[in-house]
Amino acid sequence: MYEVFERIVEPICKRHPSLRPPETEGYCDMRVKAFLLSFILITVLALIFGVHAQQSSMAPSPAWNDNSLISVQKHGGDPTRGGDVNIEFYGHDAFKITSPAGLTVLTDPWRNDSTGLYPKWFLNEFPSIRVDIVLSTHAHFDHDAVDRPSGLMVLERLVGQFRLGDIEVVGLADKHKCESTPDHDSDSTSTTRVETCPPNNVIEFDNAIQIIETGGLRIAIWGDNRAAPDPSLDHYLRNVDVLILPIETVLTRDEVDAILRKYDPKAIIPAHYFLNGLTTDVSGLESADAWVHDQEKVHPADVRRLDSAELKLSPVSLKGAHHRVYYFGNHFHTK
Repeated sequence: MYEVFERIVEPICKRHPSLRPPETEGYCDMRVKAFLLSFILITVLALIFGVHAQQSSMAPSPAWNDNSLISVQKHGGDPTRGGDVNIEFYGHDAFKITSPAGLTVLTDPWRNDSTGLYPKWFLNEFPSIRVDIVLSTHAHFDHDAVDRPSGLMVLERLVGQFRLGDIEVVGLADKHKCESTPDHDSDSTSTTRVETCPPNNVIEFDNAIQIIETGGLRIAIWGDNRAAPDPSLDHYLRNVDVLILPIETVLTRDEVDAILRKYDPKAIIPAHYFLNGLTTDVSGLESADAWVHDQEKVHPADVRRLDSAELKLSPVSLKGAHHRVYYFGNHFHTK
C-alpha cells in the first residue's frame, strides 16, 4: 500500500511545484496523502451505506408481505350476512371495525397539526396498530393521519364503492360543516352575515361520509360533514343501523336531532369530543357527557354507557333498537 501511495503522490508533486514549498520537506507528500486517504475513506463509506440501503429496500416489509388478503380475495364473503361486528374506540373519530370474518377497517386516525397554525390537540401520537384497511373522511389533521397505522390498504377520502371479503365501503362525496361569517366591510354593530357555505361558496372544504357494511350492519362515519347533505345522498343514509356522529363540537344539538329524525338509525355513537388523557384544552373540543345525560332523561333504557373501549354489535343485538346511544366516554385504546 505504501509503494502504491508513493507512485501516485510523486508525479502529482512534480507537476504541481506549488504543493511542495522548498523550505518544507515532505509537505507535498503529506498533503496529497491526506487528501487521498480522505477520498478513499469517503468512497468506502459510501459503498457500504449504498449496499446497506439497497439491502434494506429489497427486504420485504412485514406489513405488505402478507397472504391474508390473497386468501380473502380468493374466498370472498357477504357483507349482508349477519354476524358479530367488533367496534373499538381509538379516540376522537378513530374507530377500528372488525368484520365477522376478521377483516379490520380503521377510520380517521388523528395527528397534531405539523404546520404550526393550530396548537397541540392530542397528548399522544396515534398508535401504530396493524389493520387491513385505513379510511379517512377528509384532509384535516385530526382525521387524516393515514400513515400512522400499519395498514395494508389506504382508502383516503374514498368516494364510490369498495368491496373485499365480507366488507363493503361506500363513500359519499359532500361538504365539510361550515359557518356563516360576519361581513367585515360592515360596521361592528351590523348583524349582516356573509354566507360561506355551499352552494354560494363552491370551494368549501370537501368531506366524504363513509358507510361500512359488514355482519349485516351498515355503519356510517359522518366525519365533519354538514348537517344537511345533498338530497341525492338521502337514500344511502336512510335507515343506517349505526350512525357515528361528531357530538357537541361540529354538530349542534338541533342539527343532531334533525339528522336522527331524517335518517332514523338504530344506534348512535358519539365521536369527536373531549377525552380525558388524550385531548388538550386548547383544542376547543367539548365533552359529550351533557348530551348523553340529556338522552338518558328522554329514553334512559336506550343509553348504554360503556365500561371499556370495545363494543360488539350484531343485527340480533340491535333488533328493536331505536336511536340507542352507545357512549365510550373516556375509554379509548392507546395501542
